[in-house]
Amino acid sequence: MAYGKVRGISKLLGEIPARIYPIESNASESRAAILTVPVDFNAGDELDAKLVEKLHHDFNEAIDEGRTYPQEDIMDVEAYKNYFMSYDLVLGLILTKAQLESLHSTSGVPKLGVPLSESQLSNVKVGSSKIRALSQSSARASIDLPNQADTYAFVYYIKPNYPGRSSHLCNGGFMVPSGARGLGLGRIAARSFCFYGPAVGYRGSVFNLVYASNEASVRLWTKLGFTNVGRIPEAGRLKKVGGGGEEYADAWVVHGDFRKIGYRDNEEQGGVGLVTPAAS
Repeated sequence: MAYGKVRGISKLLGEIPARIYPIESNASESRAAILTVPVDFNAGDELDAKLVEKLHHDFNEAIDEGRTYPQEDIMDVEAYKNYFMSYDLVLGLILTKAQLESLHSTSGVPKLGVPLSESQLSNVKVGSSKIRALSQSSARASIDLPNQADTYAFVYYIKPNYPGRSSHLCNGGFMVPSGARGLGLGRIAARSFCFYGPAVGYRGSVFNLVYASNEASVRLWTKLGFTNVGRIPEAGRLKKVGGGGEEYADAWVVHGDFRKIGYRDNEEQGGVGLVTPAAS
């Protein structure tokens, strides 16, 4: 853990719920919704070994692409775990239409997602993972998601961006597998971050390096209410799209105040992530 113990952070919702988010682009019978599962490594949660292997592979693929993360050297699995799996993690898993209908009986799922109740959660089995939030699963489970390495839609970490007295501001690092890009999954991950960030106790978020060349990401965070608070000239030496060398790109420092844009279930869904500011 880069910054050691995070102080002044309390998980406001206790056991953070798993949630369902709709797939809005290119939905199908086999790909209808996303189940987001919060993972707390500090509390002893574990992931399936094959899933960790897949996540590790995909992160190294992103490093090799050289367009989104500043890392340049391929990581071994232990280095990856120390970087990506040291605090809180949110895992997005694909649900089929049949699985969605068995968990959510209404006609639609709002963009901001719906939490799973304990009784719904007891009907979900996520492979052989030792995730506390899904430990209620049993042999009578009606929803089985055994192949997480094949069905994960995205993953992101939530961890303090600064140490000590500034550790109430988190950072998030996002990964969508290359085979699942172009389906709007990044939007779902970002919306869920507006829930899970404040749910695990942070007051706000700072992304240190959102490369200006990543225009889709810049537009997405702006749409969700985040603010570009500073531009760093030539902050990244990035690989050119399609090969052919490298180029320097500017980067934005992006800030989001969860008291304004963070979403909690006991608030009205009046807008993307809109809540009444929490008491200090």
